[in-house]
Amino acid sequence: MNFKDMLNQYFSKEQISSWTSLRKSGYILLPLIVYFLVHDIAEILLWAGTDQLMLRGSLQIKTILTENAYTVQGIVNGLMILIGVVAIGKTVKVEVEGAEGKRFRQQSEESGRAEIPEKKIMDYVMLAVLSFAAAFSLNILFGMLGITESSEAYNRAADAQYGVDFFVGLILYGIVSPIAEEAVFRGVMYNRMKRCFDHRLALILSALLFGCYHGNVVQAIYGSLLGALMAYVYEKYQSFAAPVLFHAVANVSIYALTYHNSLTKISGMAGWILVAGFGIAVFVCLRYINKRKM
Repeated sequence: MNFKDMLNQYFSKEQISSWTSLRKSGYILLPLIVYFLVHDIAEILLWAGTDQLMLRGSLQIKTILTENAYTVQGIVNGLMILIGVVAIGKTVKVEVEGAEGKRFRQQSEESGRAEIPEKKIMDYVMLAVLSFAAAFSLNILFGMLGITESSEAYNRAADAQYGVDFFVGLILYGIVSPIAEEAVFRGVMYNRMKRCFDHRLALILSALLFGCYHGNVVQAIYGSLLGALMAYVYEKYQSFAAPVLFHAVANVSIYALTYHNSLTKISGMAGWILVAGFGIAVFVCLRYINKRKM
């Protein structure tokens, strides 16, 4: 089997079952390696181009780049992840279509009718509420426990994220990041893992990998918890749109409402009440989703 087949060909669980552990590991990690390799090359080239603008550009260009350093950094990071995803675009397409196409056709044949639109809308409303409640409860809880303040690495990352122009940030964190990161971690990694292992182990491993991708302990914990929820809703909704919507709602809601450090003002009993309230909302949404999407 050649490199191209391992990267872009869809193998069923039955085919993979006869593989060695080493071959399974290579099959899972190969797209991630390609993604990061292209991602890092793009980073070098983009920053080299930015440096050339600083050296050779007009005074006006230099001033704009200097005054908007965090925004430039955010745009470069967004381009890097998009270029990385484009490099494994065929892999993403094959994995998502392989996971969903056959299953949807089987469900359609078995049910003999389309799903009621009102129920489908309600499903996604509950998904959005789950995302909002989970993101806010974790952010408030982390703040109440002093977890975010204790990490210098997290604070540096937060300064960079919130230093981006607000509307550019909405595009980066509400559109670019959810689509690109879900393509890699749920579209490819989770789908491949669950054909190599039990789907529960795949959920845990893909969530931990997604958390570690963020580069600091605070975001690793936060990303792992939300990553597990995103894999869960992907499994329940059986649509790639579900984790993308979850990711987008979580990112946009937190980014928009904490752009001016709003959550840092929440403390004491009010904070714990909000954590409990959002926690109950998470529980209710999960019960609904679990019941509706067996």
